[in-house]
Order: sequence, then structure tokens, then C-alpha cells
Amino acid sequence: MGYNQEAYDAECAALARALKEAAKHQTVPEWVTIFTDAQAAIRRMASEEPGPGQKYAILARRHIAKLRRARLGITIEIRWCPAHQRVPGNEKTDEWAKIAAEKPQAQGVEWLQGGARPVPLPRSLAHIKREISTKKWDEARQWAGKGISPKKYRMPRIQQPGKTVAGSNKRVTVRFYQIKTGHCLTGQYLEWTENRTSAQCWWCRCKEQTREHVFKNCGQWKE
Repeated sequence: MGYNQEAYDAECAALARALKEAAKHQTVPEWVTIFTDAQAAIRRMASEEPGPGQKYAILARRHIAKLRRARLGITIEIRWCPAHQRVPGNEKTDEWAKIAAEKPQAQGVEWLQGGARPVPLPRSLAHIKREISTKKWDEARQWAGKGISPKKYRMPRIQQPGKTVAGSNKRVTVRFYQIKTGHCLTGQYLEWTENRTSAQCWWCRCKEQTREHVFKNCGQWKE
């Protein structure tokens, strides 16, 4: 496929090529089934919307239309099969893919034809998207590491959780920090999040149910 294409492009191209080969037969079969372990490529074949792999989706649909014109009632399926599960056909395909990767100039490479000589395919959208994503993350890492010393991100001792909290189970720890930050199920918090119309305590009918009220003043919890 070339150095400016992605594995996704190869998977989509393989489906389009398989349909093309099926359409070449002088006697069109009653049933055409193509297996692939690339779920993203299967989804791409279902739509001609702009985006990575659009070219191969359009080609695939043209070959499908040709098959249907050649034989009425033909059944065409693209099915998923699991990868690396010792499925004979899938293992053979992986073997051929490795050979193709080692010899990019071998016969069958999807280069553009029709000119004085074949030329590599233009950069695919999938390749451009991956390059943009890689560059974005490289820049983010560079920015994050610029002028930052390890001490800057060392948690101050005053902010470190107590041993009791750190050693508790997740449920207890979550409740502790909900209470500590005020994001617990009190009348005050529920009114603030618009889940109640009033902050009134539902036990003692105090005007405002806060953390301090529940722990210090509410008659429901006094011994």
C-alpha cells in the first residue's frame, strides 16, 4: 500500500479487492461470503460518507452492484472472524500480509495505474489523522514536561490522606471524601444541585441541613 497508508486502508482495500475478484468470475456464484477480522473496515463498507476509507467503500459498492446485475438474487456477506484464533483462512491471510509488509514492491501492491509508470498512492485520510494525533500528543508531552521539576507534583504532606482512609475500602473512602468536600447527600447539597426545592433537614425539620448540622446538632443522630 505504501508508507503513507495505514493498516485500516489495507483492510478496507482488501474487502474491495475481494469483491472485485468475485465480480471477475465468468460464472457468478449464488453466494459470496468474505471473512475479515477488521471490524472497523466492515463498518466502513456500510457507508459512503466522507472520511477515511471512503474510496474503498465506493469501490466495494460498485462491485456489489455489478455482482447483483450479473446474478439476480445473489447473497453477498461480509462476516467478522476472530483474529489469532487459529482460523485456517485468517492465519493464511496474516502470513501473506507479513510477506507483503516485508516486500512492499512485490506484485499486487495497490499503486496508481494508467500513467507512464505506476506511482504510489496519495496520503490517506487515516494516515493524516494518525500523524495529527501523534504530533498533538508529542506537543502535549513536550509542553507538560517543560520547566517542571519532580518536586512540583509531589503531594504536600498536609494533603496526603490519613492512613485510616488510605487503608479503607473504596466505598468508605468515597463517602469520606464526599462528606469532606461537601458533595454528600445533605439538604444543602441537594438544593444546590436542584434535586430538592428546599435545604430543610428531613429528620428534625431544621431550616438548613448541612454537614455540620447532621454531625453536631441533628436530634436524629444525637445519643
